[in-house]
Amino acid sequence: MATKESDLSGSGGISRQNSGVGGQWESDLTAVQHSLKFVKNLEEHYVCPTCKAVVLNPHQTGCGHIFCYRCIQGLLENSPATTPTCPLDRGLIKSDEVFQDNCCKREISNLEVYCTNSPNCSHRMTLCRLQEHLQACQFESLRCSNTGCSEILQRKDLQEHLRISCSYRMEPCHYCKHPYTCCQLEEHERYTCPEVEIKCPNKCSQMIKRCMLEDHADQCPEVQTDCVYKKYGCSVRERRAQVQVHEKTALNHHILLVLGSNTKLETLMEILQQEVLLRHKELQERSRQVSGLEEVVRPLAQQVSRCDNTLSAVQRSLEDQRDHISSVQLQLEELSSVFGPGVAREELGQIRASLDALRQQVSVTEGLKDHLGELKETYMRHSRLLSIHTAQLECNEEHFRELESTSYDGKLIWKLRDYRKRKEAGARGQGPCLSSTPFHTGRSGYKMAARAYLNGDGAGRDTHLSLYVVLMRGDFDPLLPWPFRQPVSLSVLDQSGTNNHLTMSFKPDPENTSFHRPGSAAATASAPTNVASGFQCFASHAQLETPKNAIYVRDDTLFVKVKVDTSGLEDL
Repeated sequence: MATKESDLSGSGGISRQNSGVGGQWESDLTAVQHSLKFVKNLEEHYVCPTCKAVVLNPHQTGCGHIFCYRCIQGLLENSPATTPTCPLDRGLIKSDEVFQDNCCKREISNLEVYCTNSPNCSHRMTLCRLQEHLQACQFESLRCSNTGCSEILQRKDLQEHLRISCSYRMEPCHYCKHPYTCCQLEEHERYTCPEVEIKCPNKCSQMIKRCMLEDHADQCPEVQTDCVYKKYGCSVRERRAQVQVHEKTALNHHILLVLGSNTKLETLMEILQQEVLLRHKELQERSRQVSGLEEVVRPLAQQVSRCDNTLSAVQRSLEDQRDHISSVQLQLEELSSVFGPGVAREELGQIRASLDALRQQVSVTEGLKDHLGELKETYMRHSRLLSIHTAQLECNEEHFRELESTSYDGKLIWKLRDYRKRKEAGARGQGPCLSSTPFHTGRSGYKMAARAYLNGDGAGRDTHLSLYVVLMRGDFDPLLPWPFRQPVSLSVLDQSGTNNHLTMSFKPDPENTSFHRPGSAAATASAPTNVASGFQCFASHAQLETPKNAIYVRDDTLFVKVKVDTSGLEDL
């Protein structure tokens, strides 16, 4: 019969080194252990006394009975503090007497069994081959492998189910070719597929791909649209086809509207020019006032300087006189002690005269001190006035420059000089963001500015030119519609004359706070500008500096153009 291979551990369980958990086929058969059908009746000593099923990974105790490994391990681990007993003869089971019975294991592994899928499957095989057979048995029950499907089928039907009938199998969309589960495919094609052609929602006769609906809306003859001359005063709003006919037939009316608008614009330009002239005259007057104040302050400063020098000299003289008085007093005391009071009377009279002269000089010095204090107060007052006028002058100059360069048609041409120097400064981290002068979309429109990073910003740093547009707080913001929705295009202009401009455009996202009203609750509180929006990688440095059919940098100068689509905006 079986023999011990080696000593087993004597406390707490069976030695892992010598017993193990059996072969892989035994572990796999644990789930069907009680449903196994043997060709011949199973002999009694092959039945585990604990689980009453065929013994898997047999272990023999000191009393000679055979148990499954899991069963004998459970007896040893789950019994009370006393030594466990055999359920057949109530004999004590000692862990150091338990060993793996390899002889019994070989006998059991060679017993013939029926397939667990009988009677559908008529195969017979040895017990150790059962699991291998089940891996290929056509009657084995398997769960569908498609995610979301809970069907359980026999292996022989599984492939057909996966290929034909499973609602969760992946199939390509007939239109966009992207894979979807069959239960989702119909809904995808009906509602979301971008390549499916559907009827125009504006009820024109065309069938349009779903992904092209937005582009079609810009051309659809049934869409309600405004006349292109709306900004000049035309109020017609009809279907696009009718508006196109109106634009052709009402040409004379439109010309009159344009002429009227131009007349208003010319009047506004004249008013602006007059305002610029007034500001220029005011600026010149302030400059003359500053020059006059400088002329007044200059002699005062010189006089203060001279008074400082005089006061210093008087103070030095006063110190000398005090020392001289102290010396005379000492001499007087010495003479009095030697010759008596009468001898020093004549010299004392001289000293008194000298003291009187000194008092007069001290009085003059005190008067100079008071005058010096008054001069200092006058000097400080004039200095403050000069600072106020200088600050006002700088403010007027800045406003004057802004008035000269501001446009009101939604367009900006920005000339960037010293391109290479500014780009190198940006590479060293010394150059700030470059900002253009503000421009407007109309006389009472949105106020905007352009920003540029010549050495790039964010993902475009050191490799690209970055261009942005920023909304600024304007005088007419409370009257304008928010958020800002007008399309914006940014361009770097070709200076060769071939018009190979580099252009990129974007349409504002209404959810982005960059296009909300500056300083409102939706934007940064009390901020004069919003966060800029645009393109971090507008154009590579190589594309700008060594183009093939264009010139973007000439005489170390770059031209940037910003254009805002002002269609749909009304002048207030």
